[in-house]
Amino acid sequence: MKHLMVLLPVGLLLWTSTAEARSCCYGYRAQYYRVHPHYQVVRPVPPPAPRWALGLHLSTFGTDQMIGDDPVVLGGMGGHLRYRGYRWGTELAVDVMGSEFAEGQITRVSFPIQASALLYLVPEGMFNLYLIGGMRVVPSIVKWDYPSLQDEQNFTEFGFHGGLGADLNIGRHFAITADLRFFGVFRANDKPAGAFYEDVEPAIMPGDSTGLQFNLGASIRF
Repeated sequence: MKHLMVLLPVGLLLWTSTAEARSCCYGYRAQYYRVHPHYQVVRPVPPPAPRWALGLHLSTFGTDQMIGDDPVVLGGMGGHLRYRGYRWGTELAVDVMGSEFAEGQITRVSFPIQASALLYLVPEGMFNLYLIGGMRVVPSIVKWDYPSLQDEQNFTEFGFHGGLGADLNIGRHFAITADLRFFGVFRANDKPAGAFYEDVEPAIMPGDSTGLQFNLGASIRF
């Protein structure tokens, strides 16, 4: 009976030091142990969290621009490189997007280059939600293929974007990512094509425009 009276509080102390699942570590869950100071309990140490992500994505954007009677909607794909801490992250993304207009007689190919900051509203667990915003440069090539006119013009647009995105972490090293970005851009008029359309309305590339871009892709985290 005396031994039982001694073992009972010891067992109670050990029971109160059992493991508790807590979210941590930038997008995956690990366990930590509350350890009573008078007892040695093995505590697992979670591996370092993946901070880099390299991925590919499908992308499409639509703007308030028009080419003839056709709204400017482009589609394509791109790549992105991300680095993140707990709440904050950064991204560099490059896309190749294009489409045909006027029954194939006008072709536009754009190359959006974006540098962004990310703020994670939900930084832990399998599902991460974030805000994204930054700057973009959009070089574009417009080709004309009419019987009486065959020409090529090069434009550059500058602007800003902001939006909302989410990551679905499948395991430790793989994630599905999607985001929607609102952007506004203006045309650089220091190039010959931009200078040509400076006082021309409507222009094949307007002086300023707004639009939405949607990305859906996958990332390898390391």
